[in-house]
Amino acid sequence: MAFAAGDARSDAEAPTSIDGDSDGAGRAGTCTGGTCCGIDVPACDAARNPITLFVKRTMMIYSQLTRSEISGSLGDLGTLIPLLVALARQRSVLLAPALFFAGISNIITGYKWDVPMCVQPMKSIAAVALAESWNRESVAAAGITTGGLIFVIGVTNLIELINVIVPSNVVSGIQIGVGFRLASKGILWVAELPWLTQPDCILLAAICSAMCLYWLREMPAGGGDDGSPSAVGGSRRRARHGGDEGTWRGSNCAFTPPVCLSCVLPRLGHPHPVGIYLFLIGAAFAAVELATADNSDGRYDLPLRLFGAPVAVWSIGAVTAADWRLGFFDGSVPQIPLTTLNSVISVCALAHNLYPEKRRPNRSPDTNDSVITRRETSISVGLMNLIFCPFGSMPNCHGAGGLAGQHRLGARHGASVVFLGICKVLLSVFFGASALTLLDAVPASVLGVMLAIAGQELATTGFTLLVASVEREHEEAAAAEAEAGSVEGRHRPPITKKLMLRRSSVVATVTAMVTVATGKTSYGALSGLIAHLIYGDGFTDFAEWTVQQWAKRRRRRSRMGTFPPDGIAPNGGESVVEHGALCGARSPPEDTVHNRSSSSDSWNGSGGESP
Repeated sequence: MAFAAGDARSDAEAPTSIDGDSDGAGRAGTCTGGTCCGIDVPACDAARNPITLFVKRTMMIYSQLTRSEISGSLGDLGTLIPLLVALARQRSVLLAPALFFAGISNIITGYKWDVPMCVQPMKSIAAVALAESWNRESVAAAGITTGGLIFVIGVTNLIELINVIVPSNVVSGIQIGVGFRLASKGILWVAELPWLTQPDCILLAAICSAMCLYWLREMPAGGGDDGSPSAVGGSRRRARHGGDEGTWRGSNCAFTPPVCLSCVLPRLGHPHPVGIYLFLIGAAFAAVELATADNSDGRYDLPLRLFGAPVAVWSIGAVTAADWRLGFFDGSVPQIPLTTLNSVISVCALAHNLYPEKRRPNRSPDTNDSVITRRETSISVGLMNLIFCPFGSMPNCHGAGGLAGQHRLGARHGASVVFLGICKVLLSVFFGASALTLLDAVPASVLGVMLAIAGQELATTGFTLLVASVEREHEEAAAAEAEAGSVEGRHRPPITKKLMLRRSSVVATVTAMVTVATGKTSYGALSGLIAHLIYGDGFTDFAEWTVQQWAKRRRRRSRMGTFPPDGIAPNGGESVVEHGALCGARSPPEDTVHNRSSSSDSWNGSGGESP
């Protein structure tokens, strides 16, 4: 949930100011603004009239809600539904409150950030709760303690220290390993099904997979937006058929909402909303399953009922000291490394790589969180659990796998998660008593394909990020060598791009292998760090970073007057230069000698620096 402070970049295509200006410039004479919730606004106007800002953001979300956004919003269901249904079935969480607060988190996240940032269960806590049959109190205690620790890490900016310790090749390895784990889990779900003896079978999964592989092929160069999935030859067909893929209507449709069949169905060669197709297939099979089930074993709670389930319950009223202890040591301790690495560092790097047009211009070009910062993401995860877990929410976080899955199925804006959040809220309010039955009837073959797609996209992005980081590091190293010239001993011997790629690939591969084999992201990250120190340039990078930080600290303290530059005497005493002259040292030229006046707070002299 995006409670964190900070701005979010709006689309490069249509920035909008609070005053309606297309250039986001605001009224003359107002203060210099910034961006808020994806909208360029003057700061003072945003503070005075948040209702206007909310209306502007709502209109922007409505204009962005296309078929592709709706399709992409369903990309994370393969992770959400199985864990949520399993926890609700053993009464570790109540389904209606868990769905309701997950939906509220989606809505706030979508309004704050203009990217499809997912909200998904914390997998480590969910796995332990399922294995040990935790009660609701222990799950709530685990969520609150985990949220509190992540919140502290974000507020104190310790997440930046963790990001410095974890190099980019280890982050790529984490993405590759987690992607392989998600994809393998979906494939194993399908492998456990029969071939043809029931509707939910391997053949259905094979048909869905073939459909996704065909319709999610990348657009040829020059054929559309960067990374937009489409059929091969889409640009050629679009030129022949006309129409705009980014709007609800084609060029000959007079309606704004989708009120005619030609609006809803994609035209030939346009990106297909594969997520909608998979959801409709799953819903159709679920309806047939519920309609034809004799329910003699009592698997389904039939007939379906409207309302009847509270959307908020007080979950910590009966929490004991044993629940807090169990939730912290068995839930929070193994979850913290996974959350910091995959739900904060990795997801920010993934958003930075997927949406270069949304990078904030005020961020350093060397950082990899210019779209969504690590600090605001960790604060968002912390507040999400601190506020909602006491009222029945399951422990939630953001995740790179969910973002990758939603992006792969077509989501590009926050409108997708707002739509998903509204659907969750409506489902929990109107069908809260029967939501478990509806979700439990969705075929495992369809969910397995969704999960495999999310894993594939995350792993592919990890490989892409690895290559891109190597190219960037090689360019920086070449520029540094050219700038240094013939200064001896200042830089390490230059290495080729092939050798840099080889080293980074080994580190990323070690990280991914350990992550997949052990099933623990923290073990994979630790193994990758050790490999980076031994096989890569870890020790050299750490030494250079230490020197840079010390230099920054000296400059900062020098500006504050607590650590004066060379030759300046603090507190009005004799200057370092004068003291050196008295001791027989060679004096520098007179124009470098600075003395501090006893009656002034600034440094005086020809070369002095005012704080």
